[in-house]
Amino acid sequence: MAEPGDLSGPPPTPVPTALEPALSTPAAVPDAQPDDALPDDALPDDALPDDAQPDATRPDEEPAARRPRTALLLVGALLLGPLLGAGIGYAVQQHRPPTPLPALLPAAAPGYPAAHLDAQDSAAIAPRPLAIDGDLRPLLLPRPDGAQDWDDFGLADSGDWESISQIAMETGHSADNFTQLATNGFRRAAVTSWQKDGVKYRVQLVQYFSDNSYSALAAMSSMRFTGTPFGGGMAGAYAAPATQETYADTTESFYHGRALTRRGDVVVDVEAFGTAQVSADVVRDLAKQQWERLA
Repeated sequence: MAEPGDLSGPPPTPVPTALEPALSTPAAVPDAQPDDALPDDALPDDALPDDAQPDATRPDEEPAARRPRTALLLVGALLLGPLLGAGIGYAVQQHRPPTPLPALLPAAAPGYPAAHLDAQDSAAIAPRPLAIDGDLRPLLLPRPDGAQDWDDFGLADSGDWESISQIAMETGHSADNFTQLATNGFRRAAVTSWQKDGVKYRVQLVQYFSDNSYSALAAMSSMRFTGTPFGGGMAGAYAAPATQETYADTTESFYHGRALTRRGDVVVDVEAFGTAQVSADVVRDLAKQQWERLA
């Protein structure tokens, strides 16, 4: 037993009281991991939070790029700009004074003198209609002095009507000619013929169904005829080449002259056939005289 006042022995053990709990060191227990500290591979994938899910993106795939903020700002500016502009424009217009509108009716209505138009005066100033809406035969050129009869290759009688089939057989392409005449609106035709000084002449008038003469113009274009233009407000051209041609049914050669013009919806076709070169001036003059008779 230690003596009183001896401090070399062990210190006395304090006795706990009711007001002071005993201080003691808890017994050591083995380290236990909480449930939320388990390794990731011990839980199913769907048990992990969204931000802890394993990245399923393959190495060769890149995550979708986020929309840049600059694009959002531009879109916002595009939407906000017109609204601000419209608001400012409305505010400016609202503060402007109203502009008075002009009167709907003039101060005084215009007046016109009351007068009756004379029928004869009205007819005198009206455009003169062409004399080609009737019988074409009286409009054909008369036979010149000293001319003889010619049967026009047996196609049609001189000074009489000519059918669409007779016109189509004038050349070696009768089927094509018939189709072109019917397509262009063939209406009627008349022809006259004669021979003089060894040259055979034929003058043909072909009229088409047309209110504005487009059919006759198309017919002239389809003939593919070129030559010296008439001029002076007269459509068409004339020619008399120095080269020979051959008839479609025979091997006989001839010199050909031709003039082609138009008055309204009537096509004037003048042809000349000779054993020598035909005079271009004669063909031109005949076409001009026939053209003037249609006025």
